[in-house]
Amino acid sequence: MDALVRDCHKLSKHQTASKQKAITALDKAINQLEQVQSQLPETGVCKEALEKAKEQLDSTHVIVSEQLKELYGNVSKYGKHVDKTFKMDLSFVSESKAFEDKKDVLAQSILLHFLREGDFETGNSFAKEAGLQLPYETQAQFEEMYNTVSAIRSPEHNLLPALTWTVQNRDKLELHGISLEFMLHRLRFLQLVEEGNTIEALAYARKWFPRFGRTQDATEDGDVDTAENEQPNHNAETTGRVAMTHATHSQLEEIEHLMGIFIYARRLDSSPYAGQFIAQRWEDGAHAFASAFCTLLGLSSSSPLSVTIGAGARALPIVCKVSGLLRDKRVEWSQQNELAVEVPLPDDMRFHSVFACPVSKEQATPDNPPMMMPCGHVVCKASLDKLAKGVRPGAIASGRFKCPYCPGMSSLTDAKRVHF
Repeated sequence: MDALVRDCHKLSKHQTASKQKAITALDKAINQLEQVQSQLPETGVCKEALEKAKEQLDSTHVIVSEQLKELYGNVSKYGKHVDKTFKMDLSFVSESKAFEDKKDVLAQSILLHFLREGDFETGNSFAKEAGLQLPYETQAQFEEMYNTVSAIRSPEHNLLPALTWTVQNRDKLELHGISLEFMLHRLRFLQLVEEGNTIEALAYARKWFPRFGRTQDATEDGDVDTAENEQPNHNAETTGRVAMTHATHSQLEEIEHLMGIFIYARRLDSSPYAGQFIAQRWEDGAHAFASAFCTLLGLSSSSPLSVTIGAGARALPIVCKVSGLLRDKRVEWSQQNELAVEVPLPDDMRFHSVFACPVSKEQATPDNPPMMMPCGHVVCKASLDKLAKGVRPGAIASGRFKCPYCPGMSSLTDAKRVHF
């Protein structure tokens, strides 16, 4: 897939260059014809001028034809590349019975995906057709999330709904170690600076940043209410929440760094803070809010359906190629719930630590978990069993064996299972 994207970019650049060459040649031909045309009302056009104009037209025709021929050739090659990439026989890698006992789980995943994307009409229709119950509270929660994310992504970049929700759920967010509130206040501060409201930005920083810039217990003076223009709510619960809040060292450094932005307020584009004002920051803020919202609902930060389809799309070409090789060699892969080769996935699609046994070179599974010996070295259980069976009877007391990587001695009873 990455190769197709790269080739598409190359084809686009070549098309632009071919277009420019053709336009330049046509402009020259048009200019030549206009010069001949301007001489017609006079005594007449000489034969040499007409021949020169004809030569220019012939030259232009050759240049344009060559550019089109070369462009059509590249487009044809790219089309064949696309056909070759996506022309796969999926019949021998598909498993029709894979979701027979998981239809309800699959339907729930599809429904949640529609709700995450804010497509509530489609979600309701799908729920009716699939016979799923969609509680009103669930839809209302996702509508709140979608409306808040839409407000952040809007041209006005309204952060107030997100800040209000963040303050209302501050305890839960801190319990999960999510620093969303500081991120949103930082975005609002930069927004005020970008708009030229430096005095308002300074006042905003003095009001909201102190609770993140203290290394000691915070007081209620730095608390945040649910709306920017409302007075802080001084009560025991609020004071208790703030007393539990401690700024991290990174947040303190970030605040100190942000305070220097006022020196460059009139030339932000050429200042060291120019990188703070990229458009991507709003998308990052919206994604962070949606992730935190889903976390508090007990859901994953990313749509399971999107992650599954993304991982499957990356794995499909590799699986098809390996399956084709095995089929040609008349070899069957006998391992259940395991691929014949490793599929490279990006870090955002890796959710479980993978342990490969240094002895057998096999990945650990629930039936063959990693086991740590008293010396600290870890091998899979199957390798541990082989080491124990390889001990000569009576050679060492009670079936103890030597670690394959150090002089340490161990036994099956001494080894402990490791959970990553």
